Amino acid sequence: MPPSRPLSVILAAGGSTRMGSPKALLDLRGRPLIARHIAALRCVGGPIRVVLGGHADSIRAALPPDVMVVMNPRWASTGPATSLALALASSSADAAVVTPVDVPPAPPRVLDRLLTHPPPAVIAARGAPGHPVLIDVPATRGALAAGLHLGQVLTAAPRVEGDWPEALLNLNTPSAWRAFCARARDG
Repeated sequence: MPPSRPLSVILAAGGSTRMGSPKALLDLRGRPLIARHIAALRCVGGPIRVVLGGHADSIRAALPPDVMVVMNPRWASTGPATSLALALASSSADAAVVTPVDVPPAPPRVLDRLLTHPPPAVIAARGAPGHPVLIDVPATRGALAAGLHLGQVLTAAPRVEGDWPEALLNLNTPSAWRAFCARARDG
């Protein structure tokens, strides 16, 4: 486990155009998806930062007061690498757990497994890389400043088998969301 409590970062700056409504506010068993992510990341123990852009006001209203909001004012013309760079810019953390909002919230056992490895590390399902990921903050900050995106930074990172197939899901469309909710309800 990293020596200090890692920062947790939720990337939620996108416009949710394929979903048609803010993904962060989708209802997952009676609570917004972003609230489920925050609850899951509490077990990491460090501060939580949420990067917002599109739908910022409505998402911000769903956040607890102890969660730091980082704004990506160029959210419509940039991608997740810019949002992550903004989240890391003022952090003194050595490590961070990073997840996009449009994936299922990781259960504590998966986060615990990820945190048993030094950063960088990537949760995997059947060997395929998924989310969340654990990054080395200073190294990632430098790589992003050099123009790399997170996938490039993590290419050689060890894969940590999470025994959690949901690590590979991408919940970008209404049909993907409905399928996930049906599985979550039945499971």
